[in-house]
Amino acid sequence: MDIQESMIRSTIQGFSTSYLLYTACELGIFDAIFDERKHVMLLAQELALDEEMLFRFMRPLVALKYMEEENNYFKLLPLGEKLSGQASDSLKDFLLFTGRQAMPYWSKLYEAMKTKKIPYQLVEQQSYFQAQVQQNEKFEVFNKMMSKTSERLQLEAYFAEKKDWYCIKKIIDVGGGSGEIIAKFLEFYRNAQGIVIDLQHVQQKAEGKLELYGINSRCSFQAGDFFQEVPKMGDLYILSRILHDWEDEAAITILRNIAQSMGENSTLTIIEKLLPEVIEGNASHLYMTDLNIWTMCGGKERTQSQFEALFHQSGLTIKALYSLKEDDYLIEVVKKDFEYQEGIL
Repeated sequence: MDIQESMIRSTIQGFSTSYLLYTACELGIFDAIFDERKHVMLLAQELALDEEMLFRFMRPLVALKYMEEENNYFKLLPLGEKLSGQASDSLKDFLLFTGRQAMPYWSKLYEAMKTKKIPYQLVEQQSYFQAQVQQNEKFEVFNKMMSKTSERLQLEAYFAEKKDWYCIKKIIDVGGGSGEIIAKFLEFYRNAQGIVIDLQHVQQKAEGKLELYGINSRCSFQAGDFFQEVPKMGDLYILSRILHDWEDEAAITILRNIAQSMGENSTLTIIEKLLPEVIEGNASHLYMTDLNIWTMCGGKERTQSQFEALFHQSGLTIKALYSLKEDDYLIEVVKKDFEYQEGIL
């Protein structure tokens, strides 16, 4: 078998590795051996699994360097540790979200392409975000994944460029979920009060997180729908990973509602990924992320020029653009009639 054929075969069977990792996570294997090596017999008893089948199941995990085995004892390697919920940089919630929600919808990709529907619509009877409201299990999985993703967002380089921390008095996080992002902003803007705007079913999680972060005296939760209205006259608005969930028409509605609430000196801070303006080979992961967003909820990742088109139709314009880590960008947006200035960190 030549190298090209081997690569193609490996890619074709990539789904099996995803299911392997997801199943191991659901079974609790990574958690069970996070801090100690265990014999396969003891592990099988603990997880109520067949010992022989468990050994066969774990062999590819050893070959893939997620764990090591010696005399039927298994121990996690660094890759496997990241898939345990006990790791500080755990990807467990992301893996569970992918396995429970994303992968079933990807299986409908062919049918969706042929019928011009969103894959999600071929599996569920309601929209993705309606399901979050009505099905607590789906919300829990989604919320844990988003919370961990938001916690990992690094804004220190951006804040290092800001000299106006004492001027910001009111921060409004639109669709702010559990409050992980606004907590980062309130830590920097020490004179500010904050409001997290999201749907009612998020309130309990958000208020618990705000108390955990020790900012519940400075930040409150307010039930609201960004398709209806947004609180007025914030000095700083935050829109983190919201626009990519929606097609252009819906995204423009969100932006217009925020623009109508902004004052002359207000700034809207948007955190999203940016696609390259032309197709690049090293951006394949971004194009797959774009397809994943569409598969889940019909949204899209966008290029800078596509964002600019949305802003133009919403009465907004880019003030500055900052590159963050892991393909994230922070776009500062103001009402029109302000000059465009580009900053790259």
